[in-house]
Parts: sequence; structure tokens; C-alpha cells
Amino acid sequence: MLYTLPFFLATSQITQVATAGKALRWLILVIGCVMTASSGFQRAGSKRILVTWTDRIIIAFLLLFLVSEYWTIEPWATAQRAISLLLLYGCSFWTLWRYVDQISEQEFLQRFLQVSGIIFTLNLLSAVLLPNAWLVGRFRGFFNNPNNIGLTLSLVIPLAISQWLYSKQNKSLFVVGILILNLLACGSRSSMLGIASATIIVLISLFAKRPSQAVIATAIAIVGLGIFIQTDFFIEQVLRDSSLQTASNRTYFWELAQEYIAKRPDFGHGFGTDAVIHDYYGVVLRDLKLRGHGVMSSYYGLAVQIGWPLACCFFASLWGFAAYCITQFWRNYELISLVSCLVSGLIVCIFEPAIYSAGNCFSFLFWTILMLATRRLYYRKLSKSRSIPIAI
Repeated sequence: MLYTLPFFLATSQITQVATAGKALRWLILVIGCVMTASSGFQRAGSKRILVTWTDRIIIAFLLLFLVSEYWTIEPWATAQRAISLLLLYGCSFWTLWRYVDQISEQEFLQRFLQVSGIIFTLNLLSAVLLPNAWLVGRFRGFFNNPNNIGLTLSLVIPLAISQWLYSKQNKSLFVVGILILNLLACGSRSSMLGIASATIIVLISLFAKRPSQAVIATAIAIVGLGIFIQTDFFIEQVLRDSSLQTASNRTYFWELAQEYIAKRPDFGHGFGTDAVIHDYYGVVLRDLKLRGHGVMSSYYGLAVQIGWPLACCFFASLWGFAAYCITQFWRNYELISLVSCLVSGLIVCIFEPAIYSAGNCFSFLFWTILMLATRRLYYRKLSKSRSIPIAI
């Protein structure tokens, strides 16, 4: 799809492709917001501006991010990151909402998964076409980093699995297979953990609709997992025992984050400053034999930026939304399929500073999926109040 493709391309190791993708992704966000403004900020067929509770919470945090310009250690970084996240919100929660209304949620997801299947099929082929498809023993394909694959797949695979379990179509199974092969090749442990958690949630919801299918799928998954974890591939390429205890040196970044947070615990150093925080305190990662971005965690990263109380509120809101949907609507398979992706993404955020970076493919997909879940809840409430079914 036009909206997601530039975000995929921006993380390519091929310089020309990445440059084009980086430019196009911002163009997409700007055009999307212009379209939203030109429509008078209308969606869901409403003649007035429709604002859900999810919108209110997101807008409140966006304003907070902008206000942190007053105490930030890097004004330009704060302004740039806050404005870019505002563009992402406008494009995902308003433009794409209206677009999904036009073609239906199911069609939107099918098109997205088809594009994902094509991209990751080509990515597998790059193993024999690109000389630099492997990075320190891990597969990265045409992506810049193996973790770029894992980040994206942590949201895409739960969606693909849930679609296949419900439709039982061969083409859906093919997409699932291609995505899983990419995941295994890149060896992203955090993504595997998130996907496993999301799959459990999906299977529980499926049990309410199709208990026999859910039991069979669960049995196959358990047997398959039991066999897989005993293979040399799992031990050497996935488990990687030598780096397991430190989560590939992330614990050292988290120790630094705790020191930074202690310096400014209440309101942090300003939104978007996680990328410059080490320089601000004179910490040279190279001297510490560390390599990474920010403090290698969305949770610690946001606490560094806006303080731990507000960071806790931010993630508590996201986890609260997911928990509310799972406990109250666990029989609603379509909604739970979307929420399971959010859970997977929030688990991955423990290990990756990606959720608040508007130019990141993971971030774009996460907020789009959150929009779809919010949209489904809104139409469910609207349908119930009108006592008539509404197609979504």
C-alpha cells in the first residue's frame, strides 16, 4: 500500500532506496494531514468533528510533548520529534480512518498483508542477491538491521496469523509462512516473545468462536514450538546464550537511563532528546563498547524525555486500553486480533526505542492498528446505541 511502503523502504541498507523512502514517508504524512484538514477533520460519516476518548488522551500527550519545549535540553530535537508525531497522529487516526471507511477494514488489512507478503518474499530472495544480507551471523536482507525486520514483524505476524486462522485461505497461510521464515532468519528474540504472547491472546478469542479449531491450532503450536526449541538453530541463532543475560547489552543502556532519569525525575529532559542524551552528559558509547540508539527501550526512553510519572501514565494508558479490550470483548475476534498486535508491540517496546519515532515503520503500524481498534470500538458502541448493525 502507498501509505506503508515508504516506511518499509526507509530502513533499507541500499542507500538510494533508503533516501527515497525517508523523503516519501514525510511526504505521505504531510499529504495525509492536508487531506484531513481539507475535509474539516470529519470522519465516520459525522458532520461534526468526532473525538473519541483515545483521541483525547493522545492529544493531551502530544500537547505535553510540545510543551516540553520549555525545559528541553535540545529545542530543535523536541520540536522536530513532537511535530512529526503530530503528523503521524493526523495521518493514522484521521486520514486512514476515513480511507478504511471507504474500503472496509477487512479490505484494508488484506491489502496490507499482501504488500507485506511481497516485501518479505523479496527480502528472503535478497539472501542470495545481496552480498551484505547477513550482519554478524544474523539475516537482515535488504534492511539496514536485523532488528528492523523483527520490529515490523512483531505487529504484522499476529495480524497475519489471526487472519489465516479465521479465513483458512491458502494464500493467507503462504504469507504467514513467509513472515515466520523472515522472523526466524533475523533471530529477533523480543519480537518472538511479543508474537508468542499475541498468538495466545488470539487463540483464546478464537476458542469462543471455533473451539475445535482453537484446540487443534494450540496443539500444533505447542508441538511445533517444543520441537523447534530443541534444534541447534534455536540455540545458536535465537537463544544466543552469550548475550541473553544482558539482552544484547541493553541492560547497560538501562543502567545509564536510570542515572539520567535520576537527574531529572519529574519532567525529564524534553521530548525527543533520547538520541542526544548521551552527548549531553558526556557519555561516549564507543568508550563503553556499546552500540545502539538512545537508551534501547521505549519505556526508559520516554522516562528520560518526560519524566517517569508521565511516562508511566503514557504506557499505563496503552496497556489499560489493551487490557480493557481483552477482558471486556474477548469474544470479539476481530477486535482482539488488533489488540493482540498492540500487546506484541508493547512487549517489544521494552527492548526497542521505537514507539514515539514517527518515521519508524513500527511506529506507523502501531498507531494505525491502535486507530483500527479504536474505530472498531466506536462503531460497536454506535451500532449498539442505534440497535442496527453497522458495516466496518
